[in-house]
Amino acid sequence: MTLQNLVGNDRPLIMAHRGDSAAAPENTLLGLLRAVEIGVDFLETDVRLTKDDELVLFHDDNLMRTTGEEGTIREKTLDELKQIDLGYNFTQDEGASYPYRGKGHSVMTLIEAFNAFPDMMINLDIKDKDLHAPNLLAQMIRDHGREDSVMVGSFHDAQAYRFRKILSKVRTSACPSEVSRFVFALKMRVLRLYSRGCPYEAFQVPIKYGRIHVVDERFVKAAHDRNIAVHVWTINDQPEMETLIDLGVDGIFTDKPALLRNILVERGLL
Repeated sequence: MTLQNLVGNDRPLIMAHRGDSAAAPENTLLGLLRAVEIGVDFLETDVRLTKDDELVLFHDDNLMRTTGEEGTIREKTLDELKQIDLGYNFTQDEGASYPYRGKGHSVMTLIEAFNAFPDMMINLDIKDKDLHAPNLLAQMIRDHGREDSVMVGSFHDAQAYRFRKILSKVRTSACPSEVSRFVFALKMRVLRLYSRGCPYEAFQVPIKYGRIHVVDERFVKAAHDRNIAVHVWTINDQPEMETLIDLGVDGIFTDKPALLRNILVERGLL
């Protein structure tokens, strides 16, 4: 599978959510390496700006959940972040043990990720609202020749619009307002009025959003009719994975990429 052929494959892409994050600290070199060793198609990660405008792989605005430290990514320089233990709070047994504490797992820059995984497809989510973030990300993608091996999205509509304007050749996912308009048109049965010319290549969505059921057979067909891929997050349950495979979705974000890969192997799809 390649970014040139996102729709119409015989199996969904295995999209490792922040790496092999159920088994290793998220967004760390170890977590990403483990995902690659499993044989995933995509590494999914988040990008944030440091105090000195370095792009790093980190999901939350603040450090507390994963590191136990106070403060935000934007308040710290890269050198300061490199001293913080990303394995500090990782546990698989509800806190009985913390196997990755003190093992040297620190924040990773996007440059380091590009260098470490030159042949991997990477899904990047712009987390910052800072107006510089899309510009810096676009420049880094250009500088490293990754235009054909990344997909970019954001939960902030304005950031997605800015990025597309700066680097239109890079594939992007629909931002929240674009997903909402499509889902509304589908539910109201007025998709015939919906333009087939879209500035994005994928819907990256949950199965449900609140009380609204997003991903079903009608949604997948309507997206595919417009050559839009459907990537679903974040699925760690085997029955849900099986259902989505049957629906013909194009990608599944998961914290358990080995589980998804095993299902695909058992079905003869890998």
